[in-house]
Amino acid sequence: MTRFFGSGLGRRGLYLLGIVALFAIGALALADTGMLSGADAQPAARAIEPIGVQEATPEPIAEIAADTADKTEPEAKTESEDKAEPEDKRDQIEQAVKEPTPVPDDSSASASASASASTSTSASASASTSSSTPAVAPADTTMYLSVPAMGISDIPVVEGITEASLSQGVGHMPGTGYPWVPGSNTYIAGHRIGYPGTPSDHVFWNLPNLVVGDQIYLADTNGTTYTYAVSEILEVPINDMSVTAPTGGDTVSLQTCIEDYGDYWTPGPNWNVRYVVRANRV
Repeated sequence: MTRFFGSGLGRRGLYLLGIVALFAIGALALADTGMLSGADAQPAARAIEPIGVQEATPEPIAEIAADTADKTEPEAKTESEDKAEPEDKRDQIEQAVKEPTPVPDDSSASASASASASTSTSASASASTSSSTPAVAPADTTMYLSVPAMGISDIPVVEGITEASLSQGVGHMPGTGYPWVPGSNTYIAGHRIGYPGTPSDHVFWNLPNLVVGDQIYLADTNGTTYTYAVSEILEVPINDMSVTAPTGGDTVSLQTCIEDYGDYWTPGPNWNVRYVVRANRV
């Protein structure tokens, strides 16, 4: 042994080194025991724990979160409330269907439309009226007849076909239409010779001169003028009243007497035939 370890100071140095080595080995053993008994004692169990798993919330924090949720989240609806909500929506839908949508007040628009219609009527009354334009009936049914091809203008058309009426110009046959009434046959009669010094003097003498297309004008007391164009010429017996009936359109008929069929210029005395010129509204 002395040969291996030597003697004196060398031997004591080796003993001291051995003791230090023993202490070092014991310290390392104690350290390994503490590490294995801590959080890393089961490395396999730690390895299978999912990444990002958070630790459980401490109890005080969980209670605060519950209180906050109670204050911010709406109350849970009971089963009866859940069933009542769809019924309330159905009621609202049914009510919306039954109740009409309110109509805005358009009284101002109606007033404007009425004013416009009134203006239009007044304008049409003062202008020449076509067959498609309605006219306002005048208070006085007196009319005025103008036929350029006959050379007459503004001849009074009075009610009746008595001699008193015909002496004033020409007469409107009672029971027939007026130009302001749609679908009328306005029937007017006049003398061929008439009474000297009156508007009836030879007023319809030139009626046989009219041909298809000639213009006839009637004006009413409202100032409305109705224009017609000759469309038909008839010669009928003196007792044939069919010519006074409506024709299915707006027409005017002018009647006078002739001596016989085809005899237009013999001035009487028999006057056996009615000569009728019919014109349609244009």
